[in-house]
Amino acid sequence: MARIRTIKPEAFASESLAAVSLSAERTFFGLLTQADDHGRFRDQPAVIAGLLWSLRADHGPIGVEDDLTQLAAADLICRYEGHDGKRYLHVVSWHRHQKINRPSGTRAPACPRHETAGSSEPSRQGKRALREESVSPHGILTEESRQTHEPSPNREPAAQ
Repeated sequence: MARIRTIKPEAFASESLAAVSLSAERTFFGLLTQADDHGRFRDQPAVIAGLLWSLRADHGPIGVEDDLTQLAAADLICRYEGHDGKRYLHVVSWHRHQKINRPSGTRAPACPRHETAGSSEPSRQGKRALREESVSPHGILTEESRQTHEPSPNREPAAQ
């Protein structure tokens, strides 16, 4: 499934990202495109290498393992084991930087260190949480959009 993700301009001035190698930084940006709508992904360096580095044969699973180790040490990702015994990772700051309008179901269990039980978002102690009804679904007409508007004074359609 195609995903549109954003990278904020300040990412290139991030001290956390500056603390890791350029290949780890590229792996991090690649993880943003591969993670599910909750910032989670399977922690499989060989699969990640195949998805992100397929045209760079010199950077395989061993290089990606090193990237992931650097990213975890810089607290940019968290690596954890799910209840199913499989390894997962998640982007720690996902919900601060990625705004998903209609998130799909999760493909991975929540991180036991950063996310509350039964929640797909990290706990927001002291912060106002995003409510589901505050997210506008696509294709829904609002009362304001249903009102007919007065024609232009010269009664000509607007140029397109």
